[in-house]
Amino acid sequence: MGVAEAVALVATSLAVPFAVQLVKGGAVKGNAARWLAVGTSLAVGAVCAAVGGVPADPGMWAQACFAAVGGTQAAYAAYKSAGVTDRWLDALAAVRVGEKAGGEDQREESEAE
Repeated sequence: MGVAEAVALVATSLAVPFAVQLVKGGAVKGNAARWLAVGTSLAVGAVCAAVGGVPADPGMWAQACFAAVGGTQAAYAAYKSAGVTDRWLDALAAVRVGEKAGGEDQREESEAE
């Protein structure tokens, strides 16, 4: 295990749960809790993107972007379960890959035409 993997492991398995517990326990409230959620979620996303090192080709850039979004979504899900929400992170959490905006209803309509 390299340094980047170790940092990602510590961030996702120790730092995020510790920060979520601060919010659940009432040590951090209101706007401070929201900014804690935004900051740590983005930091975890950045760490997850950096695990693969500096991207050398377009495929690696795409992988780093997907890792950043996935890491941010995973960390934010922990905060959301504690009742902390943010409009920007809610929009990012709604991102889906490989699915049209309309879902199955839209596909059924296009097949019928």
